[in-house]
Amino acid sequence: MRFKAKLFDVQSITQLQNIISAVSKFCKTCCLKLTEDKMYFILNDRLVCGGTTIWCEVTQSSFFDEYRIEGKDDKGAILMSVSPENLSKSLCNTMNASSVKIKLAKKQSACLSVEIALPSPGGSGIQRLVTHDVPVHLIPLTHWAEYEEPGMPEFDISFYLPPLKRLRNVLERIKNLSNHVTVRGAWTGELTLSVKTELVTTKTYFTDLDIPQLDSEVDTSRASAEVTVDIKKLLLFVQSQGMGASKAICNIVHNRALQLFLLQDDVQLQYYLPSIDTS
Repeated sequence: MRFKAKLFDVQSITQLQNIISAVSKFCKTCCLKLTEDKMYFILNDRLVCGGTTIWCEVTQSSFFDEYRIEGKDDKGAILMSVSPENLSKSLCNTMNASSVKIKLAKKQSACLSVEIALPSPGGSGIQRLVTHDVPVHLIPLTHWAEYEEPGMPEFDISFYLPPLKRLRNVLERIKNLSNHVTVRGAWTGELTLSVKTELVTTKTYFTDLDIPQLDSEVDTSRASAEVTVDIKKLLLFVQSQGMGASKAICNIVHNRALQLFLLQDDVQLQYYLPSIDTS
C-alpha cells in the first residue's frame, strides 16, 4: 500500500486542519479511509453500544495539488485508525509553509509522516523541513464492512438549522441545567429546544426555518416530531462551525435519533445522535 499527497496552498492547508480539528472534538480515535477521490473520517460507535456515528467526507481534488494512492482492494482504498487530534496538531503552525506533504510510511511502525516546508528564520531563502510522524494502525480488509457509509434513516421531520452560532449560544446557556435537551421540529419550519427539570422548565423557539427539497416518497404525514438527546454531544456538532459549512440540516426520527449534516461544496459531515432514556 502506498499513499502520498501534497498541498501548496496555505488556505487549503488551514481548511484541512480546521476540518480534522473539528472531527477531533467528537472522538479520540477514528477511521481514516483514503480512496482515489476522497478522504473520509469515520466513527461508528453504534456497532458497539448504540452510540453516535460520524461520517465526514472530503473531496481530495479541492485540497491537494498532488495525490497518489495504491490501495489494498480493487477500488484502491486504504483504511487506518488514527488520532484526529494528533493529525490536526501536526498541521498547526503552517501559516508560512510553502508546502505540506503527507505520506504513509513505515518506520518503527506504520505512520502518517507529515513534512512541512518552512522558510528559515533568518530569511536566507533556505527552507526548513519539519516532520511529524502520526502513528496509525492499518485496518484489516475483513473489518472494512464496518466503515461503510451509514444508511439514511426514515426520518419524520427535516429542516435547515438556524445559524449555528445562535444555536451554540442557546445550548451554552442551558447545558448547566440538564444533561439532555428535547429537540422538536415541525414541517412548518419551527424548532424548539426544551429542558425540563424539577426546578425549572425552559424552551427556546426558532421559526421560519427553510425546509430541504424532499423526495416525493418521503412521508410527511406527521406534523411534528421530537427526540431527547445528550446536550453536550449536540453542542459538539454545533461547535463544528469552524469547518466553514454554509448549511446545516437536521432530520428527526421521532423518539429515536437526530441525524445532522454540515454541508459545503467540498466537505460533508454527517452526525448520528441517538435518543436517550430520561425515565
